[in-house]
Amino acid sequence: MMDNYSELDLNLIRLFVTIIETGTLSEAAKRHHITKSHVSKSLKRLEAQLNTQLIRRSTRRLELTQQGEVLYQHGLSILRELEAATNQMLMLGAEPTGTVRLSVPTGLGELILQPILIDFKKAYPRLNLHIMFSNRVNDLIESRVDVALRVVAQPPQDYVAKKVCDVQWRLCASPGYLAAHSSAAQDPQQIAQLQFICSSNRRFHEQIMLENGKTSTRLKLNPGLQSENFRFLLTAAKNDLGVALLPSYVVARDVADGNLQLVLPQYRIAGIDATLYILTTARPHLASAAIKTLTQYLQAQLKTVFSE
Repeated sequence: MMDNYSELDLNLIRLFVTIIETGTLSEAAKRHHITKSHVSKSLKRLEAQLNTQLIRRSTRRLELTQQGEVLYQHGLSILRELEAATNQMLMLGAEPTGTVRLSVPTGLGELILQPILIDFKKAYPRLNLHIMFSNRVNDLIESRVDVALRVVAQPPQDYVAKKVCDVQWRLCASPGYLAAHSSAAQDPQQIAQLQFICSSNRRFHEQIMLENGKTSTRLKLNPGLQSENFRFLLTAAKNDLGVALLPSYVVARDVADGNLQLVLPQYRIAGIDATLYILTTARPHLASAAIKTLTQYLQAQLKTVFSE
């Protein structure tokens, strides 16, 4: 059996991984520019070499066996390491190439990162970017994410985390809404009576702490509108729908332009995830030159943006 393993063709493993990722033999054939019959024969040859069934076939879908799952996970790791080695060799005296899968929070991505990433792509045209906008902290390896930007209290221990900056949160509302509720909006004891606009994350249903020096006030929100999309919440706040609880980078421009006004600006909001990190896998030898180039670029650009 070990002899069979040692003679495995890397192309067969690559094809097997593609079959699982695409979900069908036909799609795998298209991606590799071969016939479906060729894919089927290659899969049978791989199973024969390993003397085990890797995929259970049905009319509707393909299902991995336990042995197939093991080969798939290790196959992914092998291909990633090969890509990383290839990219690092290409980088010796050359422009970074390859593909980087980047996950960014929706609000930060739409309001801050768009011009930064566009400029990065212009600077490194041979590097392919796959950008996902998501507020959820997922398993990077399972989600096939190379780099993730996340605002969290503590970074996950399984990843390499580079701190970019602290993120402050703000209460703000439109001038029209504040004019109609001026009394309550100026009193931390009464503000809980107002309608709040905030993230649908469960932690916003709990109490937050308003701190002003030695003075602190617990505030339980009354959410009238919730969403994971910060740009939508920002628009809602500008349309007089309530007091918004949002990161400072989301509201800064509209506060400066007068579209929004800070509520209780003398208070600091505590108890909310408040640090921006760049996350990568805990296996630094897999980090390609492209990944390193992107993370260094993001760290430098975001520190500049948040220091302004």
